[in-house]
Amino acid sequence: MDASWQWQMEHIPACRRFRREDFEDDTVTGEDGYVYHVSYLPAKVEGSDRVVILAHGYTDTRFGMMKYIQFYYDLGFHCITFDERGHGENRPVPCSYGILESRGLMSVYESVRERFGPDARIGLHGESLGGATVLRALEYRPDISFVVDDCGFSEILPVLKVGLRAMKLPQWLLGPITLAAKVFYGVPLKDARPIDFVKGNPVPLLIMHGARDDFILPEHSEKIRRATAGYCEMHLFEEAGHAESALRQPEKYGKVLREFLEQIGYLPKDAAKEKA
Repeated sequence: MDASWQWQMEHIPACRRFRREDFEDDTVTGEDGYVYHVSYLPAKVEGSDRVVILAHGYTDTRFGMMKYIQFYYDLGFHCITFDERGHGENRPVPCSYGILESRGLMSVYESVRERFGPDARIGLHGESLGGATVLRALEYRPDISFVVDDCGFSEILPVLKVGLRAMKLPQWLLGPITLAAKVFYGVPLKDARPIDFVKGNPVPLLIMHGARDDFILPEHSEKIRRATAGYCEMHLFEEAGHAESALRQPEKYGKVLREFLEQIGYLPKDAAKEKA
């Protein structure tokens, strides 16, 4: 946890204005009894009804989302970030690549809805694994105000093939891997397909992806873009590799995010000029 926080502070100057004590820590218990650790940063705009829940990537922690929190905070959002299953301060369990993680997100969502009330406008923002998590959450909550998917995958099996290739391991290992995941952990990896929950989706969707991403290839985002039914924007960041878009081009990232929220009517056109 400390290393995750420190990395953000060292690499993202705009995050250095935040202190650890600015966040309120809490826990949320999922429907299966699993406990999620959550941190809440209140909006600087008094009486704001804007809320975003942020889901981090594989092997990261909730503080890995600081590079995105800075943008939402400046736009008057309450920011909630949480440790996904098996990550951060949570109890170690195997990753299911969005299948069980999305259920955990919905437990956090329900606690946020209870906290802020029925009139709160709640959006979701996910990075990599978190991107898959927020996309799959569309199965449960079609009343979400918006979704931002940053370098998420459309399905996990092609990503695992890329990983095997990078480790110089034979592709046939994917068969035993998927079998073991199902037998020992009850996770059918073939079902880790967020794209299935985007089809027919009416929720406004913003897709960000690094053009140089050689792990989760940009073609995953293109498939998601083509599959969704509602308003959708997709933006590539030419200088960015995997999960690097906000890091490499923060000004462009913040501008794209703000203009998307204005376009869907979530923010007024002068949102950037609002004062706390």
